[in-house]
Amino acid sequence: MSRVHDDERLAGVYQGGNEMPDASLRDWVHLIGSFAGRSSPAVVEIGAGTGMFCSAMARWLMPSGVVGVDASLPMLTQAQRFNSHPAVHYLAGTAEAVPTRSDLFDLAVLSRVIHHLPDRVRVARELARILKPGGVTVIRTTFRERLDALVYDYWPRLRELDEQRFPSQFEVLEDFAAAGFTVRTVTSFARPVTASLRDYHARMRSQPQSKFTQLTVAEFREGLRRLHSDAQDEPTTCPVPVAERYDIAVLSTS
Repeated sequence: MSRVHDDERLAGVYQGGNEMPDASLRDWVHLIGSFAGRSSPAVVEIGAGTGMFCSAMARWLMPSGVVGVDASLPMLTQAQRFNSHPAVHYLAGTAEAVPTRSDLFDLAVLSRVIHHLPDRVRVARELARILKPGGVTVIRTTFRERLDALVYDYWPRLRELDEQRFPSQFEVLEDFAAAGFTVRTVTSFARPVTASLRDYHARMRSQPQSKFTQLTVAEFREGLRRLHSDAQDEPTTCPVPVAERYDIAVLSTS
C-alpha cells in the first residue's frame, strides 16, 4: 500500500475531507451489505483509513463483527478517534498480509484502495485465504476508463496522473480471476458527498486525498481558485448537492 498514507497531515484531514451525509453513507452500506449473502456477516475492510465505513457497517449491517485493517498507524489513530464502535476492531496490517486467521470473514470491502495495491494477484490470494468458502469481496473504486469525478474538472492533471495509477476494470477482474475469484457483478453507484459546491470547496481546501500530493503548490492553488469562483456563483437559495460515482466490482470465492 502506498506509504503516502503514513502522512500525519493527510490522516488528520482525511475524515473531514471524505465524510458524507448519513443518508448517503447508509445507502452505500446497504448496497455493499446486500452482496454478503447472509445476515450478520463477519466483515473485514482492507485499507480502512479513518474507519468511516467500518463504523457505518457496524451501525447498519448488524454484523457479527467488523475488522478494519490499515498499514498506516496515523490513519488508525484517527479511526479510533472518530469511528470507534464496540463491534469494530482495528488492526495494523497490509492487504498482502492480513493479521487474522484463515476462513474468518463473509465479506471483504476494499473502498478507494485498489489503486494503491500493485500486486493485486497477491492481494486477491490473501483475501481468498481469510474469506470463508463462498465469501465475497466488494471493490469500490473508479476504473481507469471511467474517471469522472468533479475533482478532475478543477485539477485536470489529476485525471492524467490517475489514468496512470488506476487499474482498468479488465485488469482488476483478470487478477482476481487468477486467484480463483468469480465475478458476480460490476455496477456503479452515486450518492451526494456535500450539500453544495460551497461545501465541496471548503472540503477541498484541506487537500484531503493522497492524489493532491502529486500537484505543485501553484497547480493546487489555481484549481482551488476556479472552484472558489464557481462556488461563489452558486445561488445560496438552491444549492446543488455534489455527488460522487464509484464502480463496484463484486467477486466471490468458490
